[in-house]
Amino acid sequence: MDYENRFRQHLEALHQEGRYRVFAELKRRCGAYPTADHFTQAGTNDVTVWCSNDYLGMSQHPAVCAAMHEAIEEVGAGSGGTRNISGTTHYHVELEAELADLHGKESALLFTSAYIANDATLSTLVKLIPGTVIFSDEKNHASMIEGILRGGGAKHIFRHNDVEHLEEMLKQVPLATPKIIVFESVYSMDGDIADLPGIVERDTVAGALTLSLIHISEPTRLGMISYAVFCLKK
Repeated sequence: MDYENRFRQHLEALHQEGRYRVFAELKRRCGAYPTADHFTQAGTNDVTVWCSNDYLGMSQHPAVCAAMHEAIEEVGAGSGGTRNISGTTHYHVELEAELADLHGKESALLFTSAYIANDATLSTLVKLIPGTVIFSDEKNHASMIEGILRGGGAKHIFRHNDVEHLEEMLKQVPLATPKIIVFESVYSMDGDIADLPGIVERDTVAGALTLSLIHISEPTRLGMISYAVFCLKK
């Protein structure tokens, strides 16, 4: 087996298909959100970053920066390990407790990224509840799709934001069958807002759980949030 040639062919195919990933090399400017320096082989230029999850620029807020400096002075940089060994710090536990209280839940669990949270939660739920059928919006994020695939259960894809189509699919599955409706409250790629009342109405009738990836919450309560929160509703 010529491994290098196989890898080369795969890379060439990615280039031809336009799927070869080239990372944007950025250096953000503290105090000048959302501007940054963009580094390329041709030089450096000024850019405005609109694709960041740091929606309100809170990472540059003086209080946030001061808290980070204080933490570094107190405990140093990094956690020193994974959560399973020495990596669960007092800060992690305090943040999880605050998030749980904020959302009126018994507890919360931090993940390293929203992608991993989506993937792990969906794949775990499907494996924990044998026979679960997933109903997924066709425009769900790739991380949610990955979790559904890794779970290995049956799935149905309903048309984007089409609750009537969702209802038709739900009626095709016996009431006693465990079901999870998966969608995004606000779709990250195009900004569409989910029909939450319509979905909740149908999950109640069908005896399903709803699992939503939240990018924003009520403007009067939380405003824009830059972390992923799963709302699991029975």
